[in-house]
Amino acid sequence: MTQVVAELESGTGTGAEDGAESVVALQTLDSANTPGAPFAPNEKQAAAIGLLAGFAIGVALAFTRATLDRRLRSAEDVEREFDIPVVGALPFDESVAKMGPVRATSDFAMKEAVRQLRTNLMFLDVDNPPRVIVVTSSLPGDGKSTVSYKLAEAIAESGTNVVLIDADLRRPTLATNLGLPDGAGLTDVLVGRVRAEEVLQPYGPTDNLYVMAAGVIPPNPSELLGSGAMRTLLYSFPEDAIVLVDTPPLIPVTDAAILTARTDGAVVVARAGRTTIDVLDKALQAFDRVNGRALGVILDAVPRKGAHKDKYAYAYDYEYADPKAPRRDRTPSTPRRRHRRRSSPPRAGIASSPRRSRSTVHGADGERRRHTSSGVDAARSGGRSRARDGGN
Repeated sequence: MTQVVAELESGTGTGAEDGAESVVALQTLDSANTPGAPFAPNEKQAAAIGLLAGFAIGVALAFTRATLDRRLRSAEDVEREFDIPVVGALPFDESVAKMGPVRATSDFAMKEAVRQLRTNLMFLDVDNPPRVIVVTSSLPGDGKSTVSYKLAEAIAESGTNVVLIDADLRRPTLATNLGLPDGAGLTDVLVGRVRAEEVLQPYGPTDNLYVMAAGVIPPNPSELLGSGAMRTLLYSFPEDAIVLVDTPPLIPVTDAAILTARTDGAVVVARAGRTTIDVLDKALQAFDRVNGRALGVILDAVPRKGAHKDKYAYAYDYEYADPKAPRRDRTPSTPRRRHRRRSSPPRAGIASSPRRSRSTVHGADGERRRHTSSGVDAARSGGRSRARDGGN
């Protein structure tokens, strides 16, 4: 390299003319220094770019997932998509999921939610309140049987007679969950083998709740539930009694839709975070095909925490004075109430779709009926007579 530079500067290189001056001159501008640190990769710059790119990708994925999510998570989601009211929202109760509705000890939130459901149902139609109500769901596992029992228990606690009928003639579970014998029940009454008061079983401490098991599983459940004997049975109880009918889900079979057309209406249990818009819409279409009346939707297993929890949460604290305390502290303090309300804009997690309208036309079978037979009274008197005979 040194030789080449010298030839260029002196003009003695190959092809140079004798005596010609070189027009090329090389000058050292700066000396090469050994770098103290590598110039690549730039770790700080790469980390910053990675954080920004990860944040942008995460936001995009979250927005895409929320947009494509069709699950119903709150009462606002149901009322925004369907022209049907949400008559109740029951919180998720882990004890019910583990031990069942009977052995589980419900907390205040669950009890208050069931009471609100009971009140909302009684005031759906003040002039003609529903008396025979079908409780169903879209698919199995949404909690309709648990809701049926909880609602019947709450109505009985209010002092009203209530008859809970297990009309799920395909997979009956009500009598088993309540610990009641299921040898004879609804099917035996429909075929005329026994009378209703003979298979009504008192349940609970209120003396107002009566349970009718499903009985023997028949080969033709839909025909039995749609028969005239079934309609006569449902309206044979006293007018002051509420009849709750636990039926199979709407989408797999047509039993619930058939019964809804012959009663005062039905409530559909939807599980929060599981039931989708399309599934609930398909279930409600079953009512339209038979001119049945959908009274409302019951949202079950609503999260207690997180972004989709119920907007209202209640807590009550009661303090009582110590008898040994000074006189100024003996007066019971005023109950303190903490009322927490979470208000948030409508969730953007459900893709917008045209609002679906629901018809609430009352068919001829949906009118209130008046019957004078007293199956509940007969069952109650029969139970008391058996108790007196046993005591003697």
